[in-house]
Amino acid sequence: MELNDKEIELKLCETYFSVLSKTSTHNITLDELCAASKISYEKAKKIIPTNFNEDFFFLKLFILKVDSEVLEELKNEIQDDDVSTIYDKILEGITLRFEKFLKNKTAIQILSHDLDKRINIFFKLLKENYSFMINLLKLVEENQNCFLQNIKSVALNFVFIKGLEKFLEDEAQDVDTTVRFIDKHLTEIEDFGFLIGFLKKES
Repeated sequence: MELNDKEIELKLCETYFSVLSKTSTHNITLDELCAASKISYEKAKKIIPTNFNEDFFFLKLFILKVDSEVLEELKNEIQDDDVSTIYDKILEGITLRFEKFLKNKTAIQILSHDLDKRINIFFKLLKENYSFMINLLKLVEENQNCFLQNIKSVALNFVFIKGLEKFLEDEAQDVDTTVRFIDKHLTEIEDFGFLIGFLKKES
């Protein structure tokens, strides 16, 4: 069956991270990606932006795919859940996101191996992180207040970025340490007063 444009993008993205993890090289040409993924160069060239930055392009593509999957999975998990608190559901959503990142953890570590590169990636992906947090809040909160959601999404984005730093430093192939770190910082934000009454755990 012939692949559509989105499927070609995702196949190239998967190949990119696979090659990056194995070779640790950033200079992967579109020719090489097409050969490794068995995708026609002519087809790929039509859908990949001219002079694209492969690091950012494929990382963004991967994150958008992850976020879509996470929100759909969480939606299915919580649709009949009358027990978990909003705090628990948000922590679960962020946990699922990091679990999806595990697949390409080595590649992400390579992409962000030095501080300048890491900061550059974080800033470029702020929009995607903000969008994920907003959509996560919309999913788990019944009474939505746009202004408060914006404030909370900024706070959650900050916690996520701190968690991502911990995730990239941790050599373990699980997210336990990262999730404990996230849980601790969410609680600290509560205690500081930013999210009181919205993410607070119920006893």
